[in-house]
Amino acid sequence: MVAAALVAGLLGAGGVASASPGHLITAKTTAEGKFVKPQNVKVKNVSRVIEQTLTIQPGGDTGWHVHPGIVFLTVVKGTITRRSADCKVETFPAGSSFIKQGDVPLNGVNLGTEPIELHLTYVLPEGTPLRYEREAPKYCKF
Repeated sequence: MVAAALVAGLLGAGGVASASPGHLITAKTTAEGKFVKPQNVKVKNVSRVIEQTLTIQPGGDTGWHVHPGIVFLTVVKGTITRRSADCKVETFPAGSSFIKQGDVPLNGVNLGTEPIELHLTYVLPEGTPLRYEREAPKYCKF
């Protein structure tokens, strides 16, 4: 057992030592967040990926909308309040991530005093826009 552990350790160390490092390459992490709970993601018929940085000023909002694909969002600065047409309200502070998919309209709102910065990754079917506009729900009291 000790011999097996030693061999495994040597193989692991050998694998790391023999790896070829990158050359003339730079990477910059622009956003990092953590999901509040693990996510199961299923996406069909996607062919495009779009990255976007979104800034929402104090008192601003995204407007009511839905997305045709899936959007991964990370809050870099500030706190965004997400209001859904099913009358659900969720708050995501800086350092958190969430996913938006489905046909329930939502509106992201900046209730704070500082701008919000969001990093978004859209995964979309070919030929679709980033979002579709929707009417504000008349039955929710926010």
